Amino acid sequence: MAIIDMRKVSFIGLEKDKEAILSAFQEAGCLEVVPVELPGEGAEEDTGTLIQGGNQETIELLEREIAELNFALKYLSQKSADGSREGKRLKVTQKQLADVRGRKREILKVAEKCRQFDNEESEIDNRRGRLKAGMEKFFPWMGMNVQVEEISDTPSVLVRAVSVSRDHSQGFYDEVTALDACEVKHSGENAEVSTYFVVCHRKMSESLMDLTRKYDASFENFSGYSGTPESIVKNMEQKVEDLYRQQDMLQKRAGEMTGSVPDIRILLDLLSMDLQRERASSRLLNSGKAFALKGWVRVDDQDLLEKTVQAITPVYALEFEKPADDEPFPVYTRNAAMVTPFESITNLYSVPDSRGIDPNAVVAPFHALFMGLMLGDAAYGLILALGTFLYVRFAEPEKGVRKLAGVLFGAGLFSILWGILLGSYFGDLGTKLGINALLLNPMERPVEMLGLCLGLGMIHILVGLGVKAYMYIKKGQYLDALFDVVFWYLILIGLPLMATPYGVIGKWMALAGAVGLLLTQGREKESIAGKLMGGLGSLYGITGYLSDILSYSRLFALMLSGAVVSMVFNQLAAMVGVNVVGYLAAVLVFAVGHVFNLFISGLGAFVHGSRLVYVEFFGKFFVGGGHAFDPLKKETKFVKLNDKEAL
Repeated sequence: MAIIDMRKVSFIGLEKDKEAILSAFQEAGCLEVVPVELPGEGAEEDTGTLIQGGNQETIELLEREIAELNFALKYLSQKSADGSREGKRLKVTQKQLADVRGRKREILKVAEKCRQFDNEESEIDNRRGRLKAGMEKFFPWMGMNVQVEEISDTPSVLVRAVSVSRDHSQGFYDEVTALDACEVKHSGENAEVSTYFVVCHRKMSESLMDLTRKYDASFENFSGYSGTPESIVKNMEQKVEDLYRQQDMLQKRAGEMTGSVPDIRILLDLLSMDLQRERASSRLLNSGKAFALKGWVRVDDQDLLEKTVQAITPVYALEFEKPADDEPFPVYTRNAAMVTPFESITNLYSVPDSRGIDPNAVVAPFHALFMGLMLGDAAYGLILALGTFLYVRFAEPEKGVRKLAGVLFGAGLFSILWGILLGSYFGDLGTKLGINALLLNPMERPVEMLGLCLGLGMIHILVGLGVKAYMYIKKGQYLDALFDVVFWYLILIGLPLMATPYGVIGKWMALAGAVGLLLTQGREKESIAGKLMGGLGSLYGITGYLSDILSYSRLFALMLSGAVVSMVFNQLAAMVGVNVVGYLAAVLVFAVGHVFNLFISGLGAFVHGSRLVYVEFFGKFFVGGGHAFDPLKKETKFVKLNDKEAL
């Protein structure tokens, strides 16, 4: 459990060396740059008036370029035939990096083309959609052998194209036909509407309008079109075909540009690092000839930082200062390789307070233990551990994903252990094959299994209280450790002992703890009554501890549910395996069922394992709210340098 000490950094250098120094700091990856406050009004340096901030236009330009490159990468990856161009990180040399940077303008033009092609494709989709909508409009009129532009009124005659729902079409037709001086021709229909061509004397205008309202009919407007409905539809179909050909051509041209994907990925990393430097530069104070920088460095990186500057220039001023006792500083934790992945679990909750404690050394074993128990299957554990190992080994995922894989790997190892102890191999398959549990079978001895889970919960809570005592002792608060931890230890250990042959010892331990809490938990109060009430309130907290312990019953519940689902899939597989086809179906049911159960059980184990850490464990001692150390660093998403070359 180690939160690394930090030192405040104050640095002044020559303006001409700024870019080189920032690049060197980025390569070293040990300095977090923080904003430098402007001096008071009227304050000046010998080198000129100091100003704050870097080139905002440069920052905005880099942000736009990165956005365009990200769009192009996504666009071209969709056009890639193998769909694999965004896989493993690219191994490149310094020469390749320099070449890509030199072709920056050319690569950005490719990104511009991607944006242009995407816009053209969108326009083609819109035009095609409008044409198809127009075709659907004319489909019911295909039987009307009339030029639509000729559908117009005369001084004495009304000419109308009418659409009416099929439910009302017959009634509409009959009543219009019955009108004086009206001719009606059925033009066509589809699943929804029937269409009619109506010619009538103008004196029947009101009667026709009444019928259209009665039957919820509508007059069609063909303005902007010419020709018969059939010819209009054929023309539209031809235009749609032309648009498909245009889109195919665009797709082909885009496919030809997929060879630029590696260059785009490299340039994205280069520009992302440029942006990081520019943002760091915006936190400096600048004059015409000098710049001032402030930041944080790990205590063991002070020499590295100074040597980094000395390699560039002898002209500088560098000071290191220990933070004040009450001054927060960026949090950087350093743990063993098996513990490091579980830093992500803690950080999902909160970064530890800089003056607090790094809990990851105790989070790691319990989180893995609980996840493994909730999975509780040796075969599942083997699949999970082996799968995550191979994924990290060959896929080379990003740091965050790699940490998550490490958490799952640890859970897989503990699942193997618990599966062997509990006799679970793909559920009850191991039992059917004669592989018995080394410890107990939860299905046969559920009460004992529940007791084991609650016992593990008790240990987890006691460890949390132990960490709290350690924090008190570290600060020299020995009495607080006695009053707030040891007395609770006496109660929490003494009460279970009362149900054993050591009941007398347990009784006196619990009694001593209760008296101790009663007399000390109200120690901050001034009056005797207040002190006693504080003590009584603390004693009531035993109900909270009992509730916390009962929460660990979820370990048994999730393990049992996963085991039952496994048994169900095993039974289903056995039921279908009666012939050759049945055997193939049985294998499929077995494989799909257990993969599904592994996913669901693993997800539940991760969520509930984290909950036990966050609520029951962290609630005893953890202080969050810290700020993670975020140095200016060479961090790549797509690029992996060969031969340890620097960017």
